[in-house]
Amino acid sequence: MHAADGGWVEVGRPGHLGSRRRDRTAAWEAEFGPGRWRLVWRVGAVVHPWEAALCLYEDAYHRRLSDDPDLRHRLIRTARDVYDRDPSDVVSRLDYARQRGSGHHLQDVAVRRTLVRLGRWFAGDRLVRLRRGGDGAAGELGDRLDSSVVPFHRPDLIVRPELDGWWERGSVESFYQSNRVLQRQEAVRDGD
Repeated sequence: MHAADGGWVEVGRPGHLGSRRRDRTAAWEAEFGPGRWRLVWRVGAVVHPWEAALCLYEDAYHRRLSDDPDLRHRLIRTARDVYDRDPSDVVSRLDYARQRGSGHHLQDVAVRRTLVRLGRWFAGDRLVRLRRGGDGAAGELGDRLDSSVVPFHRPDLIVRPELDGWWERGSVESFYQSNRVLQRQEAVRDGD
């Protein structure tokens, strides 16, 4: 347990939330009280909110698509857009906060925002799922752009030990899951 600035204390690394997100957040509400817990991301010695973690998440995609022009060109030529969990993910466009289901979909938004940063956009005719296990050319693109395999561009920033999960060590997903920290707010004492 680490003391944090502003009266926040680290109580653990919750790892992947996925479909358990609602149950876990309800349990934290019950245990710590409404507004008295938060999820933040550790980057070096400092913790930051979700939006800051997403900057690094997106930078990894920017590096991946910048460093591999063949992958970038095939994605642009093949895809009319990308999604993660459900084709309706496309409505999020460039907004990470625009989430509909119980789990977050971030890699599709990161890819779209990366293309904007590179001054490019989709020119294909397929909706490409960014998940491992697809078929054909679109599936191969999804395999290579799944957050569980895209290398995190700053492996020195991944909190050790990396958490185990369905993701590869050193991946964007490993950063996102391993660096997430649960904090609770310390009770304010009279006279403080």
